[in-house]
Order: sequence, then structure tokens, then C-alpha cells
Amino acid sequence: MDNINLEGTVKFLNKHRKFLLVVMIVAAIISAGISLLLPNYYKSQALLLPSAVNSMSKSYLNEGDRLDPYLYGTETESEYILEMLTSWTIMQKVAKQFNLVEHYGVKGGVAQGDRLLMKMEKNIKAKRSDYLGVKLTVWDKDPKYAAEITNYMIKELNVLRNDMKRAKADSIKNCLEVSKQRLLDEIDVLADSLSRLSEQSHIYKPENYADRMAMELGKQVAQGNEAAVQRIERKMDTLAKYGPKLANLVEQLEYKRKNLQTWDAHYEQAVLDLNADVPTDFVVEYASIAGKKDKPKRSLIVLISTLCCTLIAAEYLVIKEKYFSKK
Repeated sequence: MDNINLEGTVKFLNKHRKFLLVVMIVAAIISAGISLLLPNYYKSQALLLPSAVNSMSKSYLNEGDRLDPYLYGTETESEYILEMLTSWTIMQKVAKQFNLVEHYGVKGGVAQGDRLLMKMEKNIKAKRSDYLGVKLTVWDKDPKYAAEITNYMIKELNVLRNDMKRAKADSIKNCLEVSKQRLLDEIDVLADSLSRLSEQSHIYKPENYADRMAMELGKQVAQGNEAAVQRIERKMDTLAKYGPKLANLVEQLEYKRKNLQTWDAHYEQAVLDLNADVPTDFVVEYASIAGKKDKPKRSLIVLISTLCCTLIAAEYLVIKEKYFSKK
């Protein structure tokens, strides 16, 4: 027994074959009996692909580089979906919808929530697929429950993403409304100032007024009409006094109105994102009711248990012969 080799091993096993065979049979019977006591679990799966675009306004109202709403997401979007699927927000809704405290038999107490979450994390798994998709898998003793929980989580994922998007869009919309109203008030003030100054100076289009006065002055000078020349010169003095102010007001008013158009476009984008209730991801495969159990693998349990017990028995025989047979 000091030098273990193939020949010695074969002789050793042959010598104790009856004992080891009995151990194997007993271990197989016991492990099979125990495995039969384990409940059957059924598996349901759903597969979805993330979308690269969450904003509808970026797809349809953006005047620049419009984003394709049918474009699949990247690795980053897949990670976002995984985080949301396994979030307590969705888990809590699932637990309440399907009364999982009673369904899982979770006892009450201070740590009931923690025990329920551990049970759910054991039976609900979300992971990345090979091609950047997200696969959601749910195990349950009831195959119908497994399928319903899976599909409910897919639906709640869409609800959660839309709620998050609407919350942000609502804040943006409110900010734009305040900014737009301030811009409208500024436009009203500028328009009133321009109207009063135009009425006071009797100059309504300062950008064309100087050219017209210069042409008229040249005409009256050529005709020798001194009275008309003096009248035009007084008008030109008035233009020199009020013209820069009027031109400045006109320029500011045009600039504010252009900004208002931009604000209106942004506001429409925020309103569209706020009211949009469209699927945020591509569901490739919804969960269906499983026809056969997924676990436990009883044959594998029996095989591993029998093998382990046999190896332990063989180790016991080795130790017995090495340390106790000489005595």
C-alpha cells in the first residue's frame, strides 16, 4: 500500500469488490430516494434585444442626425437592461403580483424581505446572451407560474423604462415652459418699446427709412424746393436720434423670435417623449409553459452521490489496511 500503482490498485479493488459493490448499491438507493423527495422545477425563458434609442423625438423630430428607432443596442444597453430586470423595483412588483411570500413559503419576521429576495434571486436569473441580447430565466414548481412571472417581468421592464423616461421628460418640459414664458415676456416688452418709439418718432421701418430720405433729399435739392429740403433734413435728424435705438430693438426682437422657434422645437420633443408609450426593447421570444421539468437532474444526483460514497469507502479501506491491519 506504500507504493500505489495500477496493478496494486486493481488487486485492492478486486479484494474488496463485494464491500464496494454493496456501498455503491446502498448509496444509489439512498440518493435515489432522497432525489425523489426533491420537488420538480420547470423553466421558462424569454429573450429580448435592447434598443439603441429610447427617445422618440430623437427619431422623428430631430432636424439633424435622426436616430433609427429600429436599431439594436450595444453592450452598454444590455447591461442597463440587466440592472433594471434584477432591480428591487421590479422584484417587488413580481412578489406582490404573484404573492410569492406565500407561494415560496417564506416565513414572517424581521428578515422576511431578505429571505424572499434570496429565494427570488435563486429562481430568477438574467444574463447576457452570446449576441448582446438578454435572456431572462425563471424556475418554479408550477410551470404556468414560471411562464407568467417571466412575461410579467418583461412587461414591467417596459413600464419601468417608460416611467423613468417620462419622469425626466416631465422635468425637461417644465423647465422649457418656464424658459419659454420668460422669452415670450421679453418679446412682449421689446415689441411694446419698439411700438412706442416708432409712434414717437414716426419711423416704422428704420432699415429702409434712411435710403428713402436720402433719395428724396437729392430729388428736392435738384428741384430747388427749400421747404421740402428742410422738412426732410428734420426727418433725417429725427432718424439720427432714434434710428440706432429702433434698429437695436428690431435686432433684439428678431433674435428673440428665432430663439422662440428653437424653444418650440425643443418643447415639442419633450412633449412627444412625455406622452410616448412605446415598447423600449425588442422581444425576440416570450416565455411559454414548459412541458417537462428542468431540475433536479436525478440521474446526475444519483451518479455523483454513488461515486462520492464509493470513493469515500475506498479511502476508508486504504486507511484501514495501512494503519490498522498491522496491529
